[in-house]
Amino acid sequence: MRKIIYYMAASLDGCIARDDGAIDWLPVPAGKQDYGHAAFLRRIDTLVFGRKTYEQALGFGEWPYGRRTCYVLSRQWAGQRDVRARFVGGNVAALLRRLKRRPGRDIWLVGGSESAQPGFAAGLVDEIILTVIPTVLGGGRPLFLRSPWAQRLKLRRCRSFPDGLVQLHYAVND
Repeated sequence: MRKIIYYMAASLDGCIARDDGAIDWLPVPAGKQDYGHAAFLRRIDTLVFGRKTYEQALGFGEWPYGRRTCYVLSRQWAGQRDVRARFVGGNVAALLRRLKRRPGRDIWLVGGSESAQPGFAAGLVDEIILTVIPTVLGGGRPLFLRSPWAQRLKLRRCRSFPDGLVQLHYAVND
């Protein structure tokens, strides 16, 4: 069965963006250093975006995700499409269950805590790959919302990079 992977970057104090959504504090990979991103993209063929994250990705210039299947979680735009994605509303956990059952490569759950929370609460997220950026923002949008969901994780791998970033790879349901 396909895996759902929450692959994100966060500041040392656990924020994925500033309060206004800005991600200007994230490093731009220099040269050939992509922090394993290209290898990760080879693992996946489907992305499930939060709407705000999708809108940010549209601002990156050329679409970086190729022809991968993309879903965007949005109550307001549910049922619509654009050239890159289908917008879906409703039960996020049900969507993730359906996607896991379909044949294919792994699924990237990419977005803020509001988008990811239903997958965690339903026990559907299999892995977390978190790149910790050595920056303290002092506030912003959290990686995880406060919730009754609690889970012990199993560390699979820890990588450090010369610029101080640390990437933690956890199994969730082991």
